[in-house]
Amino acid sequence: MRAMVLREYGSPLALEERPVPEPGPGEAVIRVRACGLCGTDLKIAAGKLPGTRVPVTMGHEPAGEVVAVGSGVRNVTVGDHVLAHFYVTCGLCEYCRTDRESICRNLLGRVGFEIDGGYADYLRLPATSFLRLAPGIGFEEGAILGDAVGTAFHALYRRGHLRPGETVLVMGVGGVGLHVVQVARALGARTVAVDLSPAKLELACAHGADHALRYGGHYVEQVRDALGGEGPHLIVETVGRPETVEANLRVLRPGGRLVIVGYLPGSTFRVDPLAALLDEVSVVGSRACTKDDLGSVMSLVSRGAVKPVITRRFPLEQVNEAFSELAADRILGRAVVVP
Repeated sequence: MRAMVLREYGSPLALEERPVPEPGPGEAVIRVRACGLCGTDLKIAAGKLPGTRVPVTMGHEPAGEVVAVGSGVRNVTVGDHVLAHFYVTCGLCEYCRTDRESICRNLLGRVGFEIDGGYADYLRLPATSFLRLAPGIGFEEGAILGDAVGTAFHALYRRGHLRPGETVLVMGVGGVGLHVVQVARALGARTVAVDLSPAKLELACAHGADHALRYGGHYVEQVRDALGGEGPHLIVETVGRPETVEANLRVLRPGGRLVIVGYLPGSTFRVDPLAALLDEVSVVGSRACTKDDLGSVMSLVSRGAVKPVITRRFPLEQVNEAFSELAADRILGRAVVVP
């Protein structure tokens, strides 16, 4: 089979021929039909994320068809259409037992980070990592549910505790942020999309944003003017640069919540403890999503409340070109690799 392998940080991925994997006990093998492209891939390839390894076949948003299962597998069968939850967890620790497996303390690895991923023709994982796609959800849509849409739901519902009628500001409407807009609307919120790109803001409005603001000078005043003088109840920060986080802390209304999804490795931001205390604002991190989140996301997509946005498709051998397009910010929504 073909696989796009990161052999050295900072170098292009190499197209290699490898044996088709065979499942062991408790494992399943899929024929990869689509794998989402993510900004995190650029950080992995550059060696900017702790815990990753080389060589590794990249790609952490895979979906495909089950072609083989090992002994003892009960949750999937040959022929099933599935997506992969890219955190391979122990299933036993406190966090796994309380539906917080993305912070598993005995994490076995992450698909496409430390464990070979979906930029390949075939993928082998523990069968419990695969979830059947709901009827009507195709492989390309299913692939990006595993991160772009699942991460949006987790940030809003699990970590941000969004309530109907609240206002959500989405800082950055790229691949994740565009789906935050849609999920927030599906959960009954008003939305404000913020970005530097007019094209991204236009796309956010086409997918339900109530307001669109270009980030720049007088940002705090712009947001409050758009919202009638008050700040948002909830901000989902997908950019994660110190200047945007600090600006958004000033924008929040009293009692507001800021959820950090995006990050700049090695950076820090400042918090005024007195202001945080007086206004009772909350700053929380949000890491990927859980398997239960993915079930909720599939329900939203199945009933048409959320539409995964895929605007570009690349063949497997063009993953490096896809990375270049992503790094140059020339991809709206999400792109997928189609082996």
